[in-house]
Amino acid sequence: MTEQSFRFAGWFTLDIRLLAALFALCAALAVLVLAVWFKGRRWDEYVVGFVAVFTFAMVATLLLTNLVGGFPAVRIETLFPVP
Repeated sequence: MTEQSFRFAGWFTLDIRLLAALFALCAALAVLVLAVWFKGRRWDEYVVGFVAVFTFAMVATLLLTNLVGGFPAVRIETLFPVP
């Protein structure tokens, strides 16, 4: 593993259209969950609930697109060796 040929340069590639669609889907899901289960709560509980549901849904959908989908939203590309 000390050979220099195993070092590669890389960067993240993002599909902005897919990320925007996942963002809208997760926001809609979070609002739906808040509308169904958080009736009559204080505003700070709405904020915490929205952030929690949105974050969980975003992580789950990103993992699904990267593991299951053939066209992931976030990908790490390794393109050329570092001299």
